[in-house]
Amino acid sequence: MRIVLTVLALAVALDARADTVVFEGVRLIDVATATVSEPTRVGIRDGFIVDASAIDRPDRTVTTEGYLIPGLAEMHAHVPSGRVGDQAVRDTLGLWLAHGITTIRGMLGEPGHLRLRQQLADGELTGPRLITSGPSFNGNSVASPAQARRQVLAQQEAGYDFLKLHPGLSVEDFDALSRAADALGIDYSGHVSVAVGLDRVLASRQGTIDHLDGYTRLMVPEDNALHGTDPGLFGVNLVKGMDPDLIPELARRTAEAGIANVPTQSLIENWRTGDLEALMQRDAMRWIAPETAARWRQQAIQLRGELADEDAARYVTLRRQLIRALHEAGAMILAGADSPQILSIPGDAIHHELLTYVESGLTPAEALATATINVAAYLGETHRSCLQPGCVADLVLLTANPLQDIGNTRSIAGVMRAGEWFDRQHLDDILAAIAKR
Repeated sequence: MRIVLTVLALAVALDARADTVVFEGVRLIDVATATVSEPTRVGIRDGFIVDASAIDRPDRTVTTEGYLIPGLAEMHAHVPSGRVGDQAVRDTLGLWLAHGITTIRGMLGEPGHLRLRQQLADGELTGPRLITSGPSFNGNSVASPAQARRQVLAQQEAGYDFLKLHPGLSVEDFDALSRAADALGIDYSGHVSVAVGLDRVLASRQGTIDHLDGYTRLMVPEDNALHGTDPGLFGVNLVKGMDPDLIPELARRTAEAGIANVPTQSLIENWRTGDLEALMQRDAMRWIAPETAARWRQQAIQLRGELADEDAARYVTLRRQLIRALHEAGAMILAGADSPQILSIPGDAIHHELLTYVESGLTPAEALATATINVAAYLGETHRSCLQPGCVADLVLLTANPLQDIGNTRSIAGVMRAGEWFDRQHLDDILAAIAKR
């Protein structure tokens, strides 16, 4: 995502660039051990963390009593299409960056996103690093196993990072797709098609299951009247038949399969429960166009009308139990909020997502891991989501300790993206310009 910022914001960003930066008096959050260091010095040179003692005269010194964490990731992001207009893309990127998100996994790619990815990597645009899929594989875009294989090859050769799966795939198409992707070494991730089912996905090399898709069908016992019926969107139609006693075994099997989950729990909870008017009045809604906000309200009303309040509450509770069970079984959880989407505001949503993980039973450190060290482990990147010399300088400076309260991930004093420093004033300028538009 390459934040082509406004003229004002771009000027601010260019001013922020420095070859060397030193943080003085900062405390480092070790996510893996859930510990905080004593105040220390951290050096940055050419986009990497270095030994601060090697920098005699830094171009910029940031003196702080704050807490430094690795940059956050949004692992289920929807980068706007270039057809929406460049400003919409730039604003969305700006929202992600200003909320501490330095890596985005784009879950609905297009050819324009390949250029966008390169512009961000080159520094031509400022914003989070973009990992992008190609156009999705679904029941409309794939009509045969042969077509599935051809599209896998075409997307791999085009340079997309992974393949996005949407609903509607047949068993034959999924098998052809997965075999071709495995042969080419390209990840495939996303939904679980009804015809394919969770069992088949767990036996495959699919990278992530998003939205906890497919689990609800296996949470309905065979002797229940709802077993084998239409699950509806993310399985909501099956809520009355779902048995929580089946969750631990599903979690164990997921861990054994080595497949990660991107729950997008905050998205589901916003859709189904809570005070809709309070959601519409959130401060973060100032960054959403009025026509978009009005559409979201109507869509949320429609979604909420599909379930009785008690069924919606049970559905959310069961999903939270599944998240906790997956984590306790050792299955990887990756933070993703499906932003921008109905009531899911880019940047703001990932902080809400982390809160839902804590409310599901994870500790603040374990929740923070889903957006940092878990992502690095999933991507096989030992040089990211770390705070030692040699690590990429994607960082977030907080004024409060997130290990004490996960809500403190919102206390952002500044964001560093590949060594480029955006202090609070710079971020506020970006956000103010978006709000004005």
